[in-house]
Amino acid sequence: MLAAPVRALRDAVRLRLGLGLLALLCMAWSLLALPLRYLLPRAQGQWLGRQGAGATFRVYLRLLTWIGACRFDLQALDALRDQPASVIAPNHPSLLDAVMIISRVPQVACVMKAELMQSILFGAGARLARYIRNDSLHAMVRRAVTEVRGGSHLLLFPEGTRTTRAPVNAL
Repeated sequence: MLAAPVRALRDAVRLRLGLGLLALLCMAWSLLALPLRYLLPRAQGQWLGRQGAGATFRVYLRLLTWIGACRFDLQALDALRDQPASVIAPNHPSLLDAVMIISRVPQVACVMKAELMQSILFGAGARLARYIRNDSLHAMVRRAVTEVRGGSHLLLFPEGTRTTRAPVNAL
C-alpha cells in the first residue's frame, strides 16, 4: 500500500497528465475539424463532427483508464445508442459527464456555452458537429426541437453550468 503523500502525488500527476492528453486530443481534432466545416456539406459535416467528437472522447476515456486515473462503467449510456431521440439532462459536476455521454451516444446534439464554441480546444469540433449555442434562448430552443424531431438525442445541462452545490444548483 502506498503512503498517502505518495498516492496523492501520483493522483495529481495522473490528473494533470489526463488533462494534457485531453488538450492534445482536442487540438488534433480541432485541426482536422476546422477545414472540414467549410469543405463538407452541412449534413455530412454534422455527422462526421459528431462521430469525430465521440471517437476523440472514447480515446480520451481509454487513456484515462490506461494511466489509472479513472475507471468507467458506461453500459447505461450504451443502452441509449439505439433508443428513440430523447433529452439527456444530467447535472454537470465536471467535464467528464459530457465527455462520457458524447463518447457513447453517436447522434447527440449538445447545448453548449456560447464561449466554448470559440475555444481553441473545443470550438472547431463543436461547430463542425453543429452543437447548439446557448446565447439566444429562442434560437437554442428552436434548434433543440429540430434536433430531437430529426432523431438526435439532446444533451442539455439544465443548470446552464457546472454543479457546485449538492444536489444541483438553482435552475
